[in-house]
Amino acid sequence: MTQDPETARTLGLVHGQVCYLQLPAADRNRAAAFYRAVFGWQTETHHPDFDSPGLIGQWVEDRRPAPGAGPVLWFAVADMNETLGQVTRHGGQVLEPPVPDGPTRILATIADSEGNPIGLAGHAPPR
Repeated sequence: MTQDPETARTLGLVHGQVCYLQLPAADRNRAAAFYRAVFGWQTETHHPDFDSPGLIGQWVEDRRPAPGAGPVLWFAVADMNETLGQVTRHGGQVLEPPVPDGPTRILATIADSEGNPIGLAGHAPPR
């Protein structure tokens, strides 16, 4: 018997794995456009839902971003410079520019279109 994608995803979860995410958004359509453009997420226009690699979630309009408190999400990016360009083109801002983190990784911090702090992690360019 073939499983639908939602059942397959649920059965594939491991204890302790982040499986659902709520992101604060004053404007869920603006947030959806930002995450579609910058990270390639699939979004629903009639619901405040999204699908990202390995995770599903929703934007919540009744919760404010907490730039100075709480957890920070870190997203892997294939090309740091391209991603930072997309961030600023789509209403976000660079909070901390890229810096090396050891010999193979670079890190940067952004604010998404709603003001949520997000960490970006990419591979350092070859020397």
